[in-house]
Amino acid sequence: MTSLTYSVTVGLWLAGCAALFVLQAFRARRFLQLYEGPPLTWPLLTPVALIYMLTAGWLMALLPVLPVSTIWRSAVLLVLALPMTLTDLRCQWLPMRYTVSFWAGGLLSAALPAAVMPWTASLIASLVAFVLAATVRGLANFRQQEERIGLGDVYLMAGLCAWLPWRSAVYAAAGGLLLCSLCALLTRKPSKPFAPALFGYLCGVCLFFPQQLAGVL
Repeated sequence: MTSLTYSVTVGLWLAGCAALFVLQAFRARRFLQLYEGPPLTWPLLTPVALIYMLTAGWLMALLPVLPVSTIWRSAVLLVLALPMTLTDLRCQWLPMRYTVSFWAGGLLSAALPAAVMPWTASLIASLVAFVLAATVRGLANFRQQEERIGLGDVYLMAGLCAWLPWRSAVYAAAGGLLLCSLCALLTRKPSKPFAPALFGYLCGVCLFFPQQLAGVL
């Protein structure tokens, strides 16, 4: 690949990733408008966009190191996670249309060639994760006046186990919870959204530990 061809490829990749971010942000904004939620603001959109675009650009730079299928799967995972990250960050809301899409995307990824997990393993792992997360939700919310764990988090965990092998999914969930705890400690607010923390953790893995993606996605 010549330098000109590579530059054009990178430019098209970044333009496509930027267009997908705009599309997903538009979908999240329209959803919040439709259900009379708070609007998305530039101070909220800007850091998410910067982290996402930085991660997308770095994934392209990893092309000689990682398989093409891994890079594509990583990019699609992040794109599907964008709208629920934005809505959860804005008002701690995980709409089912986004969490189910994330789950379905993981199952479809497992059905495509060069998948790390067989489709059946992805389906079984995600269903088990759904049942376990639903049980934890029921126990956490039992006799509580306010909901501690939402149904969206249950679907999110099921989707994560559809994308990743169960050990990697557990590490990702633990990393997301650790970021939640850190943010809660720094801001002195006990309740923090899980989806943005998980999105940040996954982007951090792509940026700082890209070798971990091989054999996982």
